[in-house]
Amino acid sequence: MCYNSRYSDGNLWKGRDVMYYFVNTSINPKKSGIEHAEMKRLALFNQQQVPAKIVTRFFSLALHRTLKAAGIAEHNQINLFDFIQQSTDFKPVRLTIADLHLSSDLQVQAEGQHYLVSKNGQLLMRVNTFAPDYQQLNNVQLYDQNGQLVKTDWYDTRGFKGLEQFYTADGQVASEQVFDPDGNVVYQTFHMPNRQNVTQNSLYRFINYQGQDWSFVGEQAMTTFFLDELNRQTPKSVFVVDRTYELAYSALQMRTKAFKVMYLHSNHVNDPKQPQTATLNYNYAYALNNLAAWQGIVAATPQQAADFEQRFGTQPPVYTIPVGVVSAATLATPPIAWSARIPGKIIFVARLSEEKQQDQVIRAFQQVHAQLPQTTLDFWGYANGDTGKKLRRLVQDLQLGDVVTFNDYTQDIATVYDHAQLAMLTSRAEGFALALLEGQSHGVPQIAYDVKYGPQAIIQPGRDGELVPVNDVDGLAQAMVSLLGDPDKLQTYSQNAYADAKRYSETAVWAQWQPLMTAATAFFKEG
Repeated sequence: MCYNSRYSDGNLWKGRDVMYYFVNTSINPKKSGIEHAEMKRLALFNQQQVPAKIVTRFFSLALHRTLKAAGIAEHNQINLFDFIQQSTDFKPVRLTIADLHLSSDLQVQAEGQHYLVSKNGQLLMRVNTFAPDYQQLNNVQLYDQNGQLVKTDWYDTRGFKGLEQFYTADGQVASEQVFDPDGNVVYQTFHMPNRQNVTQNSLYRFINYQGQDWSFVGEQAMTTFFLDELNRQTPKSVFVVDRTYELAYSALQMRTKAFKVMYLHSNHVNDPKQPQTATLNYNYAYALNNLAAWQGIVAATPQQAADFEQRFGTQPPVYTIPVGVVSAATLATPPIAWSARIPGKIIFVARLSEEKQQDQVIRAFQQVHAQLPQTTLDFWGYANGDTGKKLRRLVQDLQLGDVVTFNDYTQDIATVYDHAQLAMLTSRAEGFALALLEGQSHGVPQIAYDVKYGPQAIIQPGRDGELVPVNDVDGLAQAMVSLLGDPDKLQTYSQNAYADAKRYSETAVWAQWQPLMTAATAFFKEG
């Protein structure tokens, strides 16, 4: 199959008969920058009519609900368990407690939004349902005559029993098995204690896959098998590994011929100031120590590509392809009138995590608010670990509770950008900083620490934002006051931000994919 796409310059690009897989662990309701990058990349490939799928390996009974909420089409993704269940295209059905066909001699009692099922006063099961309507089955917990939980049946949000878990006497999961929509067991795993008596998975099995059972020691081996099976179905496949730490080993152990690419989503070394001598970022250490096994490396900025090549050379080739893409629809949207933005509204869009250093923005904002009382600071993003608690405590200690707000992850981030007058990013290191590009595409002036690599590639100081030396809290405050105290300058920066986002248009980013795609085609022609 051959796909065509025409550029604005009139040149005809001919697509290749190649499948592109973007390999991740999972797609969660609250997504990180990597998932957002994959979704933007997928939309770009769809727009260019080149076949591509997001590939995930984690088991999730709510996966398809998450995909629907994220706007990811079923045919644009493949999950390991969907694959063995052959359930990717399963159409959702309504499954309620009535579908359990409980015997008439059982007593069913409501417990809040859920149910207790008993016989002669003996609890047999708890039936739990999904929010918000509390009708669709979520799980059924089964108890023995001593009231001990012995098994849980878990239901896929689409309406079929997807998982059984069996328990030990002390309440630990002993084994699990996954079902296809027809009720056949397709997967089993067994949990056993190691020498330190810590429970771990020791054996994974596919049941009656392609007419036989397959056993794997460890999740990595099972993932390799899955990737090889995908590659057998689409023999000319490019595997873009987005979660290197978790998935590089599985990809590099593949037995089938595939074009394997490592995408650098963050700094590949621990000290960005010493890219030639610094120790390797643990997320990339294994992959970089096996560099010859890759067919390509993707860096999101020219600076990272140059640093990488200087240290590791040009084999495998290094391709510069931005993580972010600004859609044609976004670029075509009329700019928000400056008067429609909330005066003094400062935002910070990112996970609440140590490496993002939100505490430094809070300390800088204390100075800013003292000089410009109308300013407010809004954080948008879910928290890693106890970082959220620490940041909230800091806000209270600095008596900023009335003007600093913490908001959870939102799907409607565009509205957040459209109301803001200034956006911040204070990471100690970045690979690209997708939030900066998103903010820029919505005309938000931005201030970020001058770290490798993303801020330097996106923000143009003195034009659409400012870069401040890393960890310079006073400098951060001064830059914020300088912009927020000069409305005319801030408005000019906003106008420039809209214009500068065009550097990452669909056409521009797609052109940067072409060298890699040409190399993949040549790779498969080698035979």
